[in-house]
Amino acid sequence: MNIISIIIKEVKHSFRDRKSMAMMILFPIALIVVISAAFNTSFSSSIDIGRPKVLYSIEAADAISDNFKTGFIERGMDFKIEFVKMDNLDSAKKKLISKEYDAIIEMKANNKIEFYKSNIESLKAGVVESILSTYVQEFNVIVEISKVNPQIIDSLLKNNNTNYSTITSLNKTAQPSSLDYYTIAEIALIIMYAGMTGLFGIASEKNSKTRDRILISPVRKYEFLIGKIIGGVISTILQITIVILFNKYVLGANWGNDIYTVLLIFISQIIMAISIGVGLGFIFKNENVANGVLNFMIPVMVFLGGSYMPVDGFGNKTFQVITYLSPVRWVNRSILDVIYNNNYSKVPTAILINVGIALIFIAISSLLFRKENV
Repeated sequence: MNIISIIIKEVKHSFRDRKSMAMMILFPIALIVVISAAFNTSFSSSIDIGRPKVLYSIEAADAISDNFKTGFIERGMDFKIEFVKMDNLDSAKKKLISKEYDAIIEMKANNKIEFYKSNIESLKAGVVESILSTYVQEFNVIVEISKVNPQIIDSLLKNNNTNYSTITSLNKTAQPSSLDYYTIAEIALIIMYAGMTGLFGIASEKNSKTRDRILISPVRKYEFLIGKIIGGVISTILQITIVILFNKYVLGANWGNDIYTVLLIFISQIIMAISIGVGLGFIFKNENVANGVLNFMIPVMVFLGGSYMPVDGFGNKTFQVITYLSPVRWVNRSILDVIYNNNYSKVPTAILINVGIALIFIAISSLLFRKENV
């Protein structure tokens, strides 16, 4: 009951704070409108990604390998992919790392296909991977057919003019406009500033001496801490929901077909941001120092995450690796992948990173709070 009372108090306080409401609701909406309009021409649908270069080798010499040559290699050339036969895998990997080539494909003697690409995201490698995935799906169809009628497998493999599977995109031309991109990016940015809600929630109680009076009552420390965190999280969720609804129904931003997963990712980020703010409130006894540290951390994380400008392909390899350290990057990329590629592979990582960071700061807060004397 004590926790619920603290949560209700936090929510009421957040919505009575006009400055906080303007910061969390009006500011991101204005930011999205202005920045998306300013960078509208940068999000053209006619971007030329260049010609993907792929190193490949085929160890097998049978009908399956012949089908691979005609079904994948020749089809890939139609997409302007440049294929170069390789002799040594180690040498090929060095060329991949140096960005001389975009991908490596090996077809083993046992007809197993191995695909290599750089850990730095590349549109060119993504194109190659998509075409390879299409080929593998078609080949799997042939394998299933052969289980029913093994006699026709040779004729199926030799028939290069038939597509045994069809991939139909319901939104094949969809890609984020400047409005779509910056809607996600700026909401992710403003969520990080929710850390101030957590920080000032702790600092204000301490400065006004109300925390001591609360803890003298039957309220336990863990109830106070949990109530503060959950209250901050709920307040921010309500505020961000207003921003999302405005962007969806007024500005017309694209939220895809699975907005619930998108919301889940944002909620995990909100938990992280509030926990960081609360943690800094306990780590630094001086509110101004804690605020300064938070205001330093947030711009760095959101810049590396692409909330100011897209950073994919920007800078050198070292910079691209550093961007992976930003939780905001994982939030932005996982949401965009869900909306435009129906790809959920980054979602668990993004959520685990956010929750993991939150747990670290909650643990620090709990430890330091326990040592404080009331």
